[in-house]
Amino acid sequence: MDNLSVHMRITSLTPTNEDVDARRATITKLSANWGKITDINKILNKAEMIADSLGGDGQPIEELGLEVQEALQKHASAFLYIESPLDVGVCAGNAALSILAAAPGTGGWTTTDVYSNALWSALAFQPALTEVRREKLRREVLDLAQKRSRLAAEKARERTPVPDLGNLAVVIEEGAEPTTTFKAATSATIEALRRNAALDREELDFLWWVQVNRSRLLDRAFVGMAEPLRLLACGVEAASHLRRLPADLHRDLVLRTVGEDPELDLKELLEVIGEDRQLLAASFDSSRVARHSSIFPLLHALATGEVDTAGADEKRKASIWASRALLEAGLSRVCDTGVVNL
Repeated sequence: MDNLSVHMRITSLTPTNEDVDARRATITKLSANWGKITDINKILNKAEMIADSLGGDGQPIEELGLEVQEALQKHASAFLYIESPLDVGVCAGNAALSILAAAPGTGGWTTTDVYSNALWSALAFQPALTEVRREKLRREVLDLAQKRSRLAAEKARERTPVPDLGNLAVVIEEGAEPTTTFKAATSATIEALRRNAALDREELDFLWWVQVNRSRLLDRAFVGMAEPLRLLACGVEAASHLRRLPADLHRDLVLRTVGEDPELDLKELLEVIGEDRQLLAASFDSSRVARHSSIFPLLHALATGEVDTAGADEKRKASIWASRALLEAGLSRVCDTGVVNL
């Protein structure tokens, strides 16, 4: 919230100290509440509402508007979000920044990890705003979400030092079954070995897929495909071999065959993909994608053929579409399965 006084200029040229303090308290409350959410779909819903309030015309979804209004009225009793809708985006955006400021851990799948990847995906697909102050806040959230997502993906793949076995004690009492401290003595060692083995397995599975250079989804070699289709199929299929959210290395391997890298909008991309769209769509949960289409705009288009979403008209390089495919498919997969261990 270091830039809150700057972002307050979105709604007023001369905000008072009381205005800033009221919103700071509201942001603290919102970020605390949102950070406690553990249900995946509820986190995705919240991320969608935050992204929506930061982009477009700034008119928030009613549910978010009322939530911010209720929190803000505790400090500014006359506030009504319908009279000041941009205040909702200021509070929601700064609450998101507060959540994203948390340092990533090695687990790879926390509430903050979902927020960061979902906000990255939703905000990166939005058209940039012409209003400088609003675009500054939107971009600040997007940049932090992207940075935090990439750091978390790397952190989640750090191998754990394997500790020595603990001391084992065996207690034998007359007339009773023997007891031991075997579980306590070995659990930390076994858990570290399991975690490292799961990460090794992910790495091997992914590299074998790269070496084979053949699409199982499309049942043919990647060589010979039109470049946009090849790159997009690589992005979607790569996610199926991951046990954590995708990292930069996975993106680099997906893009290893980039050549001409043509620019296409979403409609043109689907035309190049043609009938292979249904085969690619079979690899992910289309119902989750439909419920959160602004977080999964590309996967939603693959599942439905619809291209009328905001941002669809922007021409993007095939490599950008492939990177988005990896991001969306990776998030969708972990939402469905969680972090995969041995």
